[in-house]
Formats: sequence, C-alpha cells, structure tokens
Amino acid sequence: MQFIEQLQTDGKAWYLTHPKVAELTTGERITLREMATARSLQNLQELDVSRLTLQTCFEGTNVRTALVTDETPTRAALIGMLTRCVKFIDANKTLTEPEHIAMTVNELVQQFPTFTLEDWRLCLYMMAKESFGAYYERLKLAQFVHCFTKYDQLKQPVIQTIRENERKDAEMMQAEAIRHLKPEYATEINTVAARVHPADWMAGTNRLTYTERDEMQKRQKERNK
Repeated sequence: MQFIEQLQTDGKAWYLTHPKVAELTTGERITLREMATARSLQNLQELDVSRLTLQTCFEGTNVRTALVTDETPTRAALIGMLTRCVKFIDANKTLTEPEHIAMTVNELVQQFPTFTLEDWRLCLYMMAKESFGAYYERLKLAQFVHCFTKYDQLKQPVIQTIRENERKDAEMMQAEAIRHLKPEYATEINTVAARVHPADWMAGTNRLTYTERDEMQKRQKERNK
C-alpha cells in the first residue's frame, strides 16, 4: 500500500516506467486506478483550468478507465463539463435536451478513447475561448467532434516527445542494470546475478525484480568504497 501511494503521488508517467510496476498484484493495480480516478475527479473541481497543459492532461486518468472504475461520478463530471461549455458559448442552435447531451458525451468517449478527464477539461475550456474557430451560432455534436479532433491533433507532438523521453530513460536504465551484470560481479560475489544471463535481466520468468536489482546496486556501492 505504501508503494502504490508513492506511485500515485509521483504521477502516472513515473508509475508506468518504474521497474517495480511489474511486481504489483492485481488488487494493487485496481487500487491504484481507483486512487487515480478519485484524484482526477477531485482535481476537476480544484485545479485552475488555465494552468493545465497538454502534458499534464496526458498524465491524467483515462476517461474509459474512470468510467469502469467509478462510472456514476465520472459520467456526472463529463456531463457537467459539457453542459457548462454549452451554457457559456450560448449558441442559438445548441444542445438543450438532457438526452442530447448524454448522447454527445457517449459519442465523444467512443471517438476519443485516449482522452483523459483532464483532456476533456482543457479541450472544453479551449472551446469556450473559441481556440478552434467560431461556431456561427451552432454548437451540436458535429462541432464538438470537430473541436475534439483539433485538440487531439495538438496533442500528438507532445505525446511523441513524452514517448521519446520514456524510451531514452528505459535505455538508460537498461544500460545501468547491465553494467552491474559483469562476470566479476557474479557467482560467489553476487548469487542474485549468477542465476540470470545478462541478456535476460528484464525478460522471461528469470528476470531480476526491482528489489534484486536494487540489492545488486547496493552491493556494488559497497565494493567501490
């Protein structure tokens, strides 16, 4: 529990790339998703939307995951955000019936499955500022789809940068781990390293756990003193 609380505090991006994530049990993964959803729903009420960025939104809680984890408050939050956007823009031809708003929410969730709750908040805020163009007194499903598509296009370069940084971090971690799997650092010196071939340190049933790699690093530091 202490570890998943640390993961939740440090953020989803760190959680996804941290080597100990593979050691989480199914129950711990479910708990982590529940905590992430609860935090995102709370942040929707407390965060200053003008300070949200595409990167922080990407690191939020996926809408579909939130709907599975806690459907009622998540759906209420989506409907509430959409309704406030409609009222703020105040177009002549717009969504007025509850069933039309609910249908629009369902369609947007279906068409943009990678969006987070935070993405919805920022995208609708940008719509209110007409960042994606004027509406010409018409704001219905087609206009929402158009604006969400424009927002998704803005996200892509940011996501590519994040993925590239994650790849570089993973390569650096792998290089650091392999550095500790040298012949002189095995067998009688380190029985942990002796049971795994260096090429398999991160694959298969014999891969080293985070705890074992941490132990190896501590032993190496002791030897270097």
